[in-house]
Amino acid sequence: MSSKEHKRIFLISNMYPSKLDVRYGIFVKHFEEAVHDKFKVERIVVTKKNYSILKLINYFFVYLKVLSLIFRCKRTDIIYVHFPLYFAPVLIMLKWSPARMVLNFHGSDATFESLLKKGFKWFLERLVRRADKIVVPSDYYMGEIAKIFHIAQSDRIYVYPSGGINSGLFRVIPKKEEGVFVLGFVSNFIETKGWRIFLEALSKISVENTGLKVKGIMVGDGPDRPQIIKLVDKLGVNIELVGNVPQNQLADFYSMFDIFIFPTYRKEESLGLVGLEAMMCGVPVIASKVGGPLGYVSEGYNGFLFEKQDVNELILKIEQFQKLTKKEVAEMKRNCMFTAKKYDSSSVNQELIKMLESLNHRK
Repeated sequence: MSSKEHKRIFLISNMYPSKLDVRYGIFVKHFEEAVHDKFKVERIVVTKKNYSILKLINYFFVYLKVLSLIFRCKRTDIIYVHFPLYFAPVLIMLKWSPARMVLNFHGSDATFESLLKKGFKWFLERLVRRADKIVVPSDYYMGEIAKIFHIAQSDRIYVYPSGGINSGLFRVIPKKEEGVFVLGFVSNFIETKGWRIFLEALSKISVENTGLKVKGIMVGDGPDRPQIIKLVDKLGVNIELVGNVPQNQLADFYSMFDIFIFPTYRKEESLGLVGLEAMMCGVPVIASKVGGPLGYVSEGYNGFLFEKQDVNELILKIEQFQKLTKKEVAEMKRNCMFTAKKYDSSSVNQELIKMLESLNHRK
């Protein structure tokens, strides 16, 4: 039996991409791709379902598969859980399993507004105490998780930026459409991602800067798409709406942007990979002052920051960027790429594998 056969990872997640939803939980797939050469990965995942009954059935069978690990796990195995909150009630049954357990938090799984989440938190707190390692996407979120679960030992928390950025896919491509100032938005279409703020800013800039040809490009999909279409019609803005795009095509869209707008105001925005993807393509970022983006967007260096939900300040930052000289813009683009290279997938994934392999050496 080979060493790879001995090293198994049971990958558990309530998000994983499918043919219909290529970006749904894409960072979980990136994790799998990062470790599959060193570990034999067995997937226990939930893909996106549009109907509640299908979602419940999916969770039921996934829960059964998780429970089966009670009888299947060995000491050399690793149970790696993305979004552990949603599996906590069943994972607690594996408390005495000989396998190592790693819990990877992403943001929404450490907020407890609903009654259901509050109930799950009781199980999650006990699961965190049992875990061999806690993984988070950013330094910012390491502090949040340490506070929420009262984790004193910093060595128990490991920062892994959700697969990092593939510099082979995300690269600088010369902009084709000249004479048009393009604002870009790439996200799941939900209210708290800031799509309304983006459109309102685009509308005001288009009206106030009559001598400048302004265009918006929105890439993504989600439940708010019908609302977005209605608001676009109402505002009369020049906007191109694009559906979900495979990873290997995203750089083509980033290359169309003069600047990437990241107006999220989600409390659980723990990293924001899209901002780093844009930077790897040499595109400066204007982001709201929340969570993850605060860790990599530096005012005037590789982009700008604005107070969350403040459309007027966002417009001021866009205008500030427009006033930069060509030399200053070129320097900001270089700074973007320098920042993004710190998150290059090849290096962050090598460190991740070292961390996982070290778990098997613990007594």
